[in-house]
Amino acid sequence: MTRTRRFIGGAGFGYANQAMVTVAGLWLTPFLLTRTGQQDYGLWLVCTQALAYLTLMDFGVVALLPRETAYALGRAGGAVKGDELPLVVGQTARLVLWQTPLVAAASLAFWLLVPAEWGPLSRPLALVLLTFTLTFPLRIFQAVLLGLQDLEFLAKAQACSWLLSTALTVALVAAGFGLYALAGGWVAAQALVFGLTLVRVRRRYPEALPRSLPRLTREGARRRLAGGFWVSVSQIASVLLSGTDLIIVGKLLGPAAVVPYACTGKLVAVFSNQPQMLSQLAIPALSEIRAGAPREHLAHVCLALSHAVLLLSGAVVCVVMVVNRGFVGWWVGSGQYGGFTLTLLVLLLMVLRHWNMTLGVMIFSFGGERRLAVVGLLDGVVTLVSAVALTRWLGFVGAPLGSIVGVCVVGLPCNVAGLAASGALPVARLLRSLAPWFWRFALLALGACLLARRFVPDTFATLAAASLVAATAYALVMLPVAWREPLGSYVRPRVAPLLLRFSRALQRGAA
Repeated sequence: MTRTRRFIGGAGFGYANQAMVTVAGLWLTPFLLTRTGQQDYGLWLVCTQALAYLTLMDFGVVALLPRETAYALGRAGGAVKGDELPLVVGQTARLVLWQTPLVAAASLAFWLLVPAEWGPLSRPLALVLLTFTLTFPLRIFQAVLLGLQDLEFLAKAQACSWLLSTALTVALVAAGFGLYALAGGWVAAQALVFGLTLVRVRRRYPEALPRSLPRLTREGARRRLAGGFWVSVSQIASVLLSGTDLIIVGKLLGPAAVVPYACTGKLVAVFSNQPQMLSQLAIPALSEIRAGAPREHLAHVCLALSHAVLLLSGAVVCVVMVVNRGFVGWWVGSGQYGGFTLTLLVLLLMVLRHWNMTLGVMIFSFGGERRLAVVGLLDGVVTLVSAVALTRWLGFVGAPLGSIVGVCVVGLPCNVAGLAASGALPVARLLRSLAPWFWRFALLALGACLLARRFVPDTFATLAAASLVAATAYALVMLPVAWREPLGSYVRPRVAPLLLRFSRALQRGAA
């Protein structure tokens, strides 16, 4: 199976998974909010955001494994063979096992530092932290599958784990277990997804696993930790950028205030995963291409990725802007809507972060994790300070506005410069290629804002109709961008046969 087919297969099942989660979430969130109460549900949202900090305890070792796996795959001509890949996996596994006691200590410290006013969260959180510690070493199997680009299986495993955890959560919440129900669902999801990936690697890719854990010298451990250090710094920056806004709002405005903030950004959070998924799935392919393909092909792939991500990101803006106010009112009540300004800022932030993330994916795939880490950390610090100050001053809107300050002042300028320094893709070529998308997007986004101020769909039928009209208008205007190069070489071979079959079907129907 080619890289493109693996990529499309993984993205297709991933999008189907996202669609399932979105549809179920329309019912699940108000159900949980009603049964657990706004205070407890707000505590759980803060808890899940705070857990992101504990993932930093691997010091970037597991996060590097997909790229190292893809490098080994590229050097082996795309086949899972040879001694390099088992050595990489085995040494990473040994290092992760050494780190597990530190994870246990950090989890205990985290539990002991839970504020007294968050008392109801204490015991459910203990269950979550225990599971996190026990399953910590198993994350390497998911990383190996990602590096091998077994993306379709990973998407299916995520879907199965989500279905199980959701069903268990609903049953336990209905039985009156409250926060224990939310914790139990989370535990079930972790156990299933890690178990499935373990079985998949052992059965499908046994050549990738060492027969026994190889010896890891002090120098080898130092080298891997040094490489992972910069990834770990990037992870800290990522938590500051994407995992802190709810904590800031909860701390400064109270846990109950987290709910309207989260509900207003719910559609954005759900649909922003679509462009983000493309970028994350592209890392192993870019890494493999870098290890064994001409530079011009690498530049072409990078340009196509940028276009694909921004096309999807722009579609989210135009659709969500039109329907968000009506959606929140229909979904959980108009009292949970944070306002037009909050919606606008969250959408603007999403587009800027998507572009910055795409640049970061390219830099990381080219081996620039050190520069990326420094830029990300500086961006995170500026974002954190700005978000705290602006939230104190402006309320809700200060959280996304602080992140916009960070990405515009630090993230984008530095990553554009980093891409230029890598020599893989000239920045002028990138900006010229994005111009046709940009002016179309600016006009469509302005129209969506004007429409959102005058028209509020408030029933399921009007929400569906408004979403369909906005998406169709965006697709028609952006079709020339998708059809031309650099994205066209991936789109045309897959869309043209569908259009031909559709045309023939119409002709047969007319006859």
